[in-house]
Amino acid sequence: MIKKFLLVSIIMFFSACSSNNDTVRNTKKPEPGLFSKDASVGVNITDLLGPKSDISNINVNGYLWRASLDVLSVAPLISTDALGGTIITDWYINKNIKNKRIKITAHIRTSELRSDGIKVKVHVQKLINNVWLDTVTDDNLALKIENSILNEARNLRVNAKK
Repeated sequence: MIKKFLLVSIIMFFSACSSNNDTVRNTKKPEPGLFSKDASVGVNITDLLGPKSDISNINVNGYLWRASLDVLSVAPLISTDALGGTIITDWYINKNIKNKRIKITAHIRTSELRSDGIKVKVHVQKLINNVWLDTVTDDNLALKIENSILNEARNLRVNAKK
C-alpha cells in the first residue's frame, strides 16, 4: 500500500512539473484608485500629486485664497477646500458683542484677481433666553469682509512682485 501511494505521489509530482508555459497568468493586482478599485478606471492619488499632475486646472486665485485665509483666521475654520475655493468658519462670538455670533462662508469664483472674484456670506444669530435664534444674513458686513480680502490680496500681489 505504501509503495502504491509513493508511486502515485511521484507520478503526480513529475506531471505537475511540465514545461508547458502557454497559460501564464497575470498575478499583479490592479492599483486602487481614488474613486474606484481599479486605477485605470478611477482617479489615482499619484495622478493628483505626482510630478506629471497638471496644476493649471485649479480655478482659484492664489492671492485671493491666501488673503481669505488671513482675513478669516480670526474665527475657527470648519472647512477649507482649496480646489473648490470654499472657506467656512465656525460660529464666532466677538468679545465686545456678547449676544450675537456670526458664521462666515467665503467662495472664490475665479482664477483671476478681480473684484467679483470672491463672494462672502455672513450668517448672524442672536442669543435670546440662552438660545441662539434667527439666522439672518448681514450683507453690509459681508461686503466689508469682501473688500478687506480684496485689499489683502492686492497687497500680497504687490509684495510678491518686489
